[in-house]
Amino acid sequence: MKGRGLLVLLLVGCGTPPRGSATPLHIAVFQSDATPPIGHPGCGGWIKPLEKVDTPLLLKGIVLDDRKARYVIAALDWCVLANKAHDIFRRKLAAGAGTSDRNVTVHCTHTHSALIADARAQEILSEVPGAPPHIDLTFLERCTDSAADAVRQAVLHFRPLTHVGTGAAKVEHFASNRRVPGPDGKIRVRYSSTKDASLRAEPEGLIDPMLRTVTFFEGEEPIVRLHYYASHPQSYYGDGKATPDTVGLAREYLEREEGVRQIYFTGCAGNVTAGKYNDGSHEARGRLSKEIYSGMIRAAGVTRKEAVSSLDWSVAQVAFARRTEASLSEEALRKDLADPKGDAARRIKAALGLSWYERLKSRPTVEITRLRIGRADIVHLPGEAFVEYQLYAQEQRPDRFVCVASYGEGGTGYICMDKSYAEGGYEPTYSFVGPPSEGRLKEAIRGLLK
Repeated sequence: MKGRGLLVLLLVGCGTPPRGSATPLHIAVFQSDATPPIGHPGCGGWIKPLEKVDTPLLLKGIVLDDRKARYVIAALDWCVLANKAHDIFRRKLAAGAGTSDRNVTVHCTHTHSALIADARAQEILSEVPGAPPHIDLTFLERCTDSAADAVRQAVLHFRPLTHVGTGAAKVEHFASNRRVPGPDGKIRVRYSSTKDASLRAEPEGLIDPMLRTVTFFEGEEPIVRLHYYASHPQSYYGDGKATPDTVGLAREYLEREEGVRQIYFTGCAGNVTAGKYNDGSHEARGRLSKEIYSGMIRAAGVTRKEAVSSLDWSVAQVAFARRTEASLSEEALRKDLADPKGDAARRIKAALGLSWYERLKSRPTVEITRLRIGRADIVHLPGEAFVEYQLYAQEQRPDRFVCVASYGEGGTGYICMDKSYAEGGYEPTYSFVGPPSEGRLKEAIRGLLK
């Protein structure tokens, strides 16, 4: 089984071109390196620059062809991809596949031992003498060119897509809600790494404990598995070492073991972390990786397979509302940006906020998409959406296998619930959208899942 699976991995892309085939659906799998150079700012400039690569950061994805159009779905081992940088990735992936960028969705796994990337934010910073660096635009250009080349090569060698499989498994001892209500009603913050024993002792809170896996087959042979789970993935970070962290380590281990391509998508994890089960130790990273790996292998093991001959791609627009607080106005952000005594994080955050507001003036809506294939509905969302949005999506179609990938267009920052801003906590401090965004996003999700 392992040897045969390895052969499948090596031969991905060696099938009949779709236009001459009797099979209506085809698939290609691609991968490119997205590891930044040594010395690059870490996590957008928040943390220590990169000193060492523990494990390469990857862009992994698929191209689907239904004879009408091509669709690209990709996951990137970065923290956030926002505004102009997100646009560049979509445009180049679309060009590589020979399709429209409306048919492309790219998401970050949200590892913090990587990059936050907003090309326009860097341009804004570059206009201010002495401003801290955010991203190397030359590297961004090179990285996106490499990604486009990988797609361009992949679509030369499509394979027939005949079946889709779906399976789910509960992940134990990983996810917990970050927003812990205190006895005084105030929100206590349970970060990804939590050394406070009293916070770790609090209940898990609201999460989605299920890891969902969608597998694409040619006949009996699995071509690629797509995994979806909702939690911040990081165990620890800030040490100058690049790594895809728990979820990426589990993904690559399973790929080597099974010989089948594996792609991982982080769901709506804006308010979900591993904090209850993670004290930030090196041992915790290995243990958490094994929990994710276990979920992946068990979800694959209970996969329910069905023949498919068509797919449906649907797009909706969301008009997110801007924050109205004076501290997040353009005037306030420009003041923060220009302050030579301000810390780097505050100035970079200001540039990111200004980039987002600038985007909204030229394009006031954000696209969200849904792939429907077999019994699976895969929803693609922007930002760091709260887990409530994922649970809401699943409630709309209890008769279907609903997976959600968040961390698409990252300009929004956190996408909280409307009530969260009054409750406090960490997430509202890094959100550039506010009420009534909750209702608008839910309405778009509901429309996609009809």
